[in-house]
Amino acid sequence: MAYEKIQALALAFPILTVAVAPDSAEACPGPDPCAGEDFWYDLVPVNAAKIPSDGVLVLQGGHQNGVDEDWLAKIELTVTKDGQPIAGALEATSQHGMLIWRPEAPWEAGATLQMTGKITNPPFDSYYECAAPEILFEADLVIDSEPGAPLGAVEFTAMQTPSLFPEVTLETLVCCPGATPSTGYGGCYGESDYVYWDDEVCAPTVQHGYLLVEMTADAPTSGPALAQVIYTLKIDGVVHTVSTAQQFSLYQDKPFCAVIEAQDVASGKVSASAEQCFGQDIVDKLGVLPIAPPDALTCELENCASNGGWDPAMCTPFEPEPPPTTSDTMTETATETATDAGSSGGASDTSGQDGGEKGCACDVGPGGDAGLLALVGLLGLARRRRVRS
Repeated sequence: MAYEKIQALALAFPILTVAVAPDSAEACPGPDPCAGEDFWYDLVPVNAAKIPSDGVLVLQGGHQNGVDEDWLAKIELTVTKDGQPIAGALEATSQHGMLIWRPEAPWEAGATLQMTGKITNPPFDSYYECAAPEILFEADLVIDSEPGAPLGAVEFTAMQTPSLFPEVTLETLVCCPGATPSTGYGGCYGESDYVYWDDEVCAPTVQHGYLLVEMTADAPTSGPALAQVIYTLKIDGVVHTVSTAQQFSLYQDKPFCAVIEAQDVASGKVSASAEQCFGQDIVDKLGVLPIAPPDALTCELENCASNGGWDPAMCTPFEPEPPPTTSDTMTETATETATDAGSSGGASDTSGQDGGEKGCACDVGPGGDAGLLALVGLLGLARRRRVRS
């Protein structure tokens, strides 16, 4: 596989670990004073302009932490007609921050009602006021003359984009003798140290294959009833995401099967799509895979990772594994698919770093993988140590 292809593919996805100078740690923000607080930012009616005559009032808000059910008795919400209150109650849904108000008796078809509400946030434990002490909201409610359209079958389409990302750690790099890759500060939000390395004398020996699947569900109903629908993405039978949107994106490094469910929160009815499975035809191109170093590196490559650093006195000669025969096809397909999907290229300069280094390549990928350290044995990087005299 051409190393240039791997670099080009990695740059096609704007998911990068950015190097930050060590002295910039002082500029990192402190802990969020509101991180542990339970409060609401807002709460607004979603379908006030037209509620099905057999429907419910839907409200969507920003709720930090906490459980929606714990707030139902604390939120003041009044619905009136000509100044007279209408009996009803708030209910929580499976979507965090989404509440519904259900009238005790059926709505009056064609009626116009008034709604007012208030949320009183508790005093904050921190010195910082995380949100307004009181959240006020109001609206006129228009009840449709017709009931909502029934919930139909759920169908969804999906676009698949395979991708390969080099995985860079000291343990997965091989270099020419005398090269000294190192690790440094990974930034305010870095999960691990950033690896500085010169791509003229070093190369990663590990890549990670991922499959991006972007799913879009067709609307299972129409008209005002559509505002009452919540969508649930299930992966291999387990709830993955709940959303009011009909789109889901998922990165996986192994095959999986997906089902999208739609629920009408007014009736409680649930409709599920047929199961669709992804990645079974490219299972050998997903997960952790070896990379052949570029032909331009004609030196005797070695890995000298030892005790969290790079020790030139403790080196292992690189003994490459036979590359998968279809890796080049995988890379070309991923690049073409990413282009067709309209992915925007991430701006990353891998030709050099501040500090006089001749060249540097970046840690690139959707996320780290704790299993990479176990690859040392797999890739033959720790078969024997050579001690330089």
